Amino acid sequence: MKNKPLNSTLMKVLILSGVWAFLLSFALKTWAAENAPADFGSLYSSDLSGLAGSGALNSAEVPLSKSSYVVPYSLRGVLTRYEDKVVLNTPDGRVFELKLGDRQARAYNGKTVEIYAKAKEADELSVLEVKKISEYVPAAGEVIAPYVAQRKPARMAGEDRASMTLENVRWNKGPVADGVFDWATATIRPDLVKNVYFVKKPFKPEWIAAHSFFVFTFEDGGIVDSAGRKTDALVLTIEAYLKEGQEYSLTDGLKNKFSIVWLLATWEDYSARTANLEGQRLIPYPVQMAHAEKAALVRESLRQAAVNREGEYYNTITNNCTNNLVILMNRVLPEQKRVHLWSIPSLIYNFHATMPVWVPPYLQKKGLLGPELPQVDHASFPVILP
Repeated sequence: MKNKPLNSTLMKVLILSGVWAFLLSFALKTWAAENAPADFGSLYSSDLSGLAGSGALNSAEVPLSKSSYVVPYSLRGVLTRYEDKVVLNTPDGRVFELKLGDRQARAYNGKTVEIYAKAKEADELSVLEVKKISEYVPAAGEVIAPYVAQRKPARMAGEDRASMTLENVRWNKGPVADGVFDWATATIRPDLVKNVYFVKKPFKPEWIAAHSFFVFTFEDGGIVDSAGRKTDALVLTIEAYLKEGQEYSLTDGLKNKFSIVWLLATWEDYSARTANLEGQRLIPYPVQMAHAEKAALVRESLRQAAVNREGEYYNTITNNCTNNLVILMNRVLPEQKRVHLWSIPSLIYNFHATMPVWVPPYLQKKGLLGPELPQVDHASFPVILP
């Protein structure tokens, strides 16, 4: 009896995935061979190889099969083996449960270790699947370079049923200046949200390269800082978190070279820097949701922005500016409207859920985004989103 042909849908997925992988690989290699424009370099930037510390992570490999754990982490802390689980306590007070073989758990019980591990998604970080582990001994004279000044992770200062207060919101409402940043503590009222926008920021080569972020617009009083200043729109942008003196390499985004930061900024600040300092353009798409879903999206976005992500790596495909926006949308959408993150579970990531150029048309087909709005650039600036 002849073998039955592969299911046609599966065959298409395999073929398309192979094509996307080839195109992405080719584009990244082409891009790496060229000089990145200053604007793209300012968004991302460089080599964070120092995050791996002394290099001791190579000393103990932990063989594991392929899985859906894809968000990469490099952490140090004290490992403790209990009867029912293994945990890692980090110096900043975080506690992670580790998926680790009992032999390694016994060997490192009670010791300070350095691990390379993976979490499932940016919103599921409590359990880490360990890939490499070694005992950690600080190097003599070890120095950690500071992060660049234009990005800071948000910090939750308070939350109740009506409002959320966050520190480290980049605020500048006046004329922006290169290298000058105004940081504020702001109180946001999610129920006063008016609209949500998925915004694309293209870069050369534009057929594959872009950045994506959310903009939330609010009724009067929806965002007020501690000095009483008001604004009507807030940006959530998820970016590579760079250190001073580093240069960007796009292909390194696939090699755990970049940390990650969830940055909050006013629309006035972000759009002014894009249009007037970087000479780039922004393309907004309205997110089509009921008001209750928009309010829930604001709350989920702010909570996730305030998560301590020290040790978490940016990844070009599985933990980037765009797929995390899709993850946030999935948290508030009914099941039938959610976006599948995998083309083949635990094997091939859905490029229509992670590549900035291809995500908007895909979300439009699913009825989650409206039509493309007029672009925001130097000629059209300033633009107030409704």
